This record gives sequence, C-alpha cells and structure tokens, in this order.
Amino acid sequence: MSRTKILIVDDDPNVLYAVRMIFEKEGYDVVEADRGEKGIQVFNNEHPDVVFMDVTMPDMCGLEAMKKIKERSDVPVIVITGYGTMETAIKAVQLGAYEYITKPLDSDKIRLLARRALETYKLQKEVEGLRLRLESQTNPFVLIGNTPPMQQLYKAIGVVTTTPNTTTVLLQGESGTGKELVAKALHNNGPHAAEPFVVVNCTVLPHDLLESELFGYEKGAFTGATERKIGKLEIARDGTIFFDEISELSLNLQAKLLRLLQEREFERIGGNEALKVNARFVVAANRDLKEAMKHGQFREDLFFRINVVAIRLPSLRERKEDLPLLVDHFVKKHNARLGKHIAAIGHGVIEKLAVYDFPGNVRELENIIERAMVVTSGSVLTADAFGQIEQVKDTVSSHNALPTIPFEFKEARSEALRKFEKQFLEQLLHAANGSITEAAKLAKIRRQSLHRMLKRHNLTPPKSSRR
Repeated sequence: MSRTKILIVDDDPNVLYAVRMIFEKEGYDVVEADRGEKGIQVFNNEHPDVVFMDVTMPDMCGLEAMKKIKERSDVPVIVITGYGTMETAIKAVQLGAYEYITKPLDSDKIRLLARRALETYKLQKEVEGLRLRLESQTNPFVLIGNTPPMQQLYKAIGVVTTTPNTTTVLLQGESGTGKELVAKALHNNGPHAAEPFVVVNCTVLPHDLLESELFGYEKGAFTGATERKIGKLEIARDGTIFFDEISELSLNLQAKLLRLLQEREFERIGGNEALKVNARFVVAANRDLKEAMKHGQFREDLFFRINVVAIRLPSLRERKEDLPLLVDHFVKKHNARLGKHIAAIGHGVIEKLAVYDFPGNVRELENIIERAMVVTSGSVLTADAFGQIEQVKDTVSSHNALPTIPFEFKEARSEALRKFEKQFLEQLLHAANGSITEAAKLAKIRRQSLHRMLKRHNLTPPKSSRR
C-alpha cells in the first residue's frame, strides 16, 4: 500500500526544507516545487493526497495554480500567505481551499491540518470556483481591516459562501460592529449575488405589521387588505434574507420562524398556497441569546436552528491597529457627500482615536470622523477637529440615565426626553464648534428648528460662532 504523499509549493527554499522535514518525520512522502507552473506539473505527475500552496510566487500566483489543480481534482489544498487580505482570504476559500494560513508557519498546526485534510478527503465534495466580486475603495459596504480578528472573519465569510442556501448563519457581536455589512458580504460573494438581498429589521415595526411584511397577505385577509401583498420572503427569491435584531421577535413570531426554517415553506396571511423559501437566512443579534433563553425571551429550539454557522464580529477595541485604514476609508466615503476635499490625515489623529474605547464600535468611529470632517475647512484632517473625544464618551453614557424621582410614566418619559435633547444639543454644538449652520447640517435638521430647540433649553452658542 502506497504511503500518503504531500506536495509543497513555495518559492522560499527555507519553507520547503522546514515543511519537508516536518512531514517526513511523520512518515509521509513529500514532493515539492518552487514555482506555480512547476507545482501543477508535479501534481499531475505525482498525484499527491494533500497540497500546501504559497500565494506569492514569481511565475504564477498560488491562487491561480490552485484553481488549475481544483479544475482537475478535489484534493485538499491548504493555502499559505505571508500577508493576508480580505480579498485573498475569501477568494482562497471560494476557489476550494481546504484551509487558509499565514506565515510564520506553526509546525503543530500544519501537522494537524494535514491530518484533518486526509481524514475528510473522501467526504469532501468538489466545490465549483466562485468568481470574486472585487469592491472598490469607495464602496460604502466594504469590510475594512487586516488584523488577525478580521482575517478570521474574512475566512469565515469565504467558508459560508461555498455552502448551500439552506445553511443558516448567526452573526453575533456588539452594536456597531457591522453585522449588516457581513451579511451583504456573504450575499455579494456567494453564488446568488444577482438575487435580492432583503433586510428585516425586527425592532422597527410592531409585531403584527412585521408578520404581514414578512409573509405577505391575500386580498381580504383582514380589514384594509384591499389587494394581495407580496412579503419579503417572496421578494428574496434565491437570494439572502437578513434578520437584524432577531432577539426582538415576539415568541409567536419566533415559533413561526422556526417552522419556516424547518419546512422551508410558508403561506401568505389569509392564504392556503404553500410557497417555497429558497433564500439563505442570515440572522443577527446584539444580545446574548443564551441569556435571553434563560429568561424565557428566546426559544431554545429556534436558537439551535439558527446556530448552524455562528460568526462572531470583533469589536473595534480588539482591532485598533485597523484605525488608519478605517479613518482613510471613511474620509474617502464622506468627502463628496460633505463637499470636502480632505486628502491627508494629520499627525496625532490616529493616536488620539486609539486611546478611546469606542463603545459604539465602527459605527461610532464613522460618526466621529464625519463630525470632524464637517468642521474641517482645509485639505488635512487634524487632531484638533476631533475636540475632546473622552467628553463625547462621557456624554453618550449619560444619555442612558433615566429619571429616578417618582414621576408618573408620562412625566418620566417627558423628563428623559428633555434631558436627552439638551445633552444632544450640547454635544452637537461642541462638535460643530458652536456653528449653528454646521450643527444643523450635522444633525440633518433645519436651522430654524435648531434655533427653536436651543431656545427651549436656554442654550446659546458663542457670539463669534453664530452663523
């Protein structure tokens, strides 16, 4: 019986030697190549059981060489790269890579990878290569970051895009980490990107309206149903349907969603026709669903049904090394909309942002960048434009303070709104350096409305800034 054979393709002789020694000690036969074209030739001649393929080589990109190999065989290919990007990670998995690892290589890890690849080789399906849709720098829906947590996220996205639409995905992470962006990346990089991407926000509509929005209804199903309405499930067709804030669904709707996921069919309200659901379900939650289950607020059976593939989104605190890329992206994103021509990030900006914890994550960072751009008149975004970020943090946290004196409900609500409005206006004026015009633009309200609100709270901007 012939021994297991491993092919290593890398233009670095030190890597070739080190990996060869590791696998020969394990009792494997090892063949190698120092170029992509040669790697394909060796593969065709030697018929290895596992391939380790470097990405960057002089004659042919490793991904291209892997693509040619995958056109001939479903042998597992483990991709190696010295510097990973979102595009490389997703494309590697989409093209059929068994795994994606970065240098420097860990001997224990590659031994384990080879063992797992061999164990699952007989069970692996051949995966058709998916064409990557590159996103430009100005694309507002691109995911930004090169840190290890983001590399893991990109790899997870790539894995999911090779699965059928019946695989449900659960996105978990703090508010503002970009769960809808991840859902769109799953959709846009998948085989059904031309189909609709439909969002169901579980917090916006009352539960009765949400049900009709989701399932649709027949004419005469209830008072006011004067014609048939197509629901979001039908609109999604073979695409993706994204449930944002799934934990806010009522228990009644949770039960209906569970049946929907189990049966993959539904009926319009007031209808009898069973309609098939072919879209992929991606659900997101800010809350800890296990805690919600303990308090009877989320169905345990639904949790297990949606938790087929779970992807955790890192907080901005976990990847502050991505701040320069994120700041550059948001400046480019908002330049045209704000009528700005900011071309450079000044000294001290990143350092100033890095000391802040960003409880609102990337969404809060974008708002902070936008505020700073509003008050910037030149082509350089300076640290001074950001004001006192720590003060903004304190103000944001104080917004959550509720009135503790024993008001009746209506009075308590009015008092909470009054406090919020005053604190919001104070923060708004601070961000706009006291300019009424800039503050109105920032808040997206009319100057006259802003003046009335300021007068109501006895707030007056500095005389030199009233414009």
